[in-house]
Amino acid sequence: MGIEKKISSKEVGLEIGLVLSKFFFKTEHLHFGFWPDDLEISIDNLKKSQDYHSAKIIDSIPNGIQTILDVGSGSGGLAKKLVNRGYEVECVSPSDYLSEAIEKKLKSSVKVHRNTFENLEVKKSFDLILFSESFQYVNIEKALNKIPGLVNENGHLLICDFFRQPGTGTKPLGGGHDWKVFLEHLSNHSFLNSLDIDITKETARTFDLINKIVQEVANPIRELSSNYLGSQYPRGMKILNWYFDKKIKRLNRIYFSGNMTGEMFNKLKTYRILLYKI
Repeated sequence: MGIEKKISSKEVGLEIGLVLSKFFFKTEHLHFGFWPDDLEISIDNLKKSQDYHSAKIIDSIPNGIQTILDVGSGSGGLAKKLVNRGYEVECVSPSDYLSEAIEKKLKSSVKVHRNTFENLEVKKSFDLILFSESFQYVNIEKALNKIPGLVNENGHLLICDFFRQPGTGTKPLGGGHDWKVFLEHLSNHSFLNSLDIDITKETARTFDLINKIVQEVANPIRELSSNYLGSQYPRGMKILNWYFDKKIKRLNRIYFSGNMTGEMFNKLKTYRILLYKI
């Protein structure tokens, strides 16, 4: 009897995010939006902001690139845009669910490697390795050591992702590698930086939209449900609240404390588009 694969909570989160995005927001992108000053922060504009985000990445690809390895491809939204621009694309995704979404969307247009980047084994090399909000999930040292063996001569690395500001830790907003630690690892390599664009302000506004949804939709539903169940099943709710006390407090701290705002993101993170010649 084979050993069942342990499912990663990060993978599940991305998969749930895809389902919710498709149903509620009519978008299959699993990344931040880029919100210019003149774009109203609303659900109706979420897809437009995500298209702006994708355009910023594509515009950062240098001339002469033909083959791209898209690491952590989500459901294939960016890969589809790249294919439509004439690039030859291969995707890396450890999630079977998301890999199937990519294959369903792009069919034979791309090859999908169902693996983590660290464990990826391919016999070819690429003009550009792309991480779009996926670099935060890889081991910095292992990833940077692996990249030179995957790129062609004069190849490039393109990262579009956010990092933690040094000294801020992982609370109240988690995610992202420490910016200083990343730069320290990078200094051990001869990668030549040719582009560094700070888009923190424009992407942080995504959290203002998230906070609005939480405060105006999720929080009222949570309170109404809690009040109803507490009145109907007071003893059972007391037991559940006691048993899940730590998890409930953690969820309240992360999602309902009012910390998921653009202001907090600007304070704790730096979101960059980074291009390196390998």
